[in-house]
Amino acid sequence: MSQLILCTTKTAETPFTFLNTKVEIYTYEELCFYIYNNTVLISKSALSEKLFDWIRDELGMEDLADRLVGLMNKTAYAQDLLIEILSAGDYYSVDEIKSYTEAWQKYRKLDKLQKAKLKADGYLAYRRYIKAATFYDDMIQETDETTDPVFLGNIYHNRAVAAANNMDLDDAKSFFLKAYELNNNPDSLRSYFYIVAITGDTASLRTEIRHMGLEDEYLEEIMTEIGDSKDDVREMTIFAMLQRAAYNKMNKDMADYDKRMDIILSELKDDFREQAI
Repeated sequence: MSQLILCTTKTAETPFTFLNTKVEIYTYEELCFYIYNNTVLISKSALSEKLFDWIRDELGMEDLADRLVGLMNKTAYAQDLLIEILSAGDYYSVDEIKSYTEAWQKYRKLDKLQKAKLKADGYLAYRRYIKAATFYDDMIQETDETTDPVFLGNIYHNRAVAAANNMDLDDAKSFFLKAYELNNNPDSLRSYFYIVAITGDTASLRTEIRHMGLEDEYLEEIMTEIGDSKDDVREMTIFAMLQRAAYNKMNKDMADYDKRMDIILSELKDDFREQAI
C-alpha cells in the first residue's frame, strides 16, 4: 500500500492478494483502504469464499465473514458486500461510507465507455500496462463519430502511456500525436516529443517541433522538462525513465544513456514477467 495506514486490528500471517493488481493486504484497515480507492477494479468474482475465509481465519473477524457469506447466498450486489466490509469497523466514518455509496451510485450511471476508462486508468496506475492497453484498445474500437473528442483523446493519451511503458515506442508516438489532435492537450504534445527525443536525435526533434508550428525555444523547454539527468530512475515508471534517458541522449551523454537504458530494459523484463502471471 502506498499510503501510511494506522492499523489497530489483527495483522494476517498470510496476506490476501488481489490478483488483477497484485496488491497484498495484511489488515482489515488495508482492506478497507483498498476497497474505498479501487472499487472499479474489484469484480464480484474477487468477493469469494477465498476472501471470506481469509477474513475469518487471518483477521479473526468471524461475524463479518458469516455476514458476507449470507449476503453472497442471497446473490447480493458487489456494492452490498463492499459496504458491509467498510461498515464492520471504524476505519471509515459513517459520512465517508455515505460518500462512498453515493460515488458508487454515480459510477453505476456512467456509460460503458466511461466505466471502462476508469477501470483501465486504475490498471495503468498500478502499472498493469498490458491489461490497461487491452482495455484502451477495446474502447477505441467501440468509439464512433459521436464520441466526445476530448474524451477519446484522453483514451489515446493513456494508451500511449501504456505503450511507452511497454517500450512500444512507435505506437506510443502515434498514440500521443492522435491524442493531441483530439484533445489539444499540451501534455499529449510534450509526451509525443519525449518519444521523438528517445527514438531520434536533436535534429529530428527540432524538425518535428518546427513541423508542429512551434518556435525553437520550445526545444529548450522540452529539455528542461525532461529534467535533471542525475535523478534516480529506479522508482519511476518506465516512461519517466525514458524521459531521463532522452535528456542524456540529447546532451550526447551516451554512457549515462546506456546505463539508464539497461535499467529500463531490466525493469521492463521484470514488469513483463509479473504482468504475465
